[in-house]
Amino acid sequence: MRVWGIASADDEGTVRTYAEQLGLSFPILMDSDGSVARQYQQHSPFPSAAYPQDWIVDDQGVIVYVNNAFDLDAMEAALERALDD
Repeated sequence: MRVWGIASADDEGTVRTYAEQLGLSFPILMDSDGSVARQYQQHSPFPSAAYPQDWIVDDQGVIVYVNNAFDLDAMEAALERALDD
């Protein structure tokens, strides 16, 4: 399993500071032109585009979890289901 963060709306310095403050150890990819965000926009259940958003995408590119409120139990359950498949 691999974990990446994707930053679509912030500059690199802001993202780096945020990641350091949270002690994140996974790579944060910059979506400077918004192309990644646009690919998934049609699937977004959050019309307000509220941030942060948590997305889990399986190895086939299928979205298996989306939420804009941190819910660790739900995320862990989605990851376990995706890993079991």
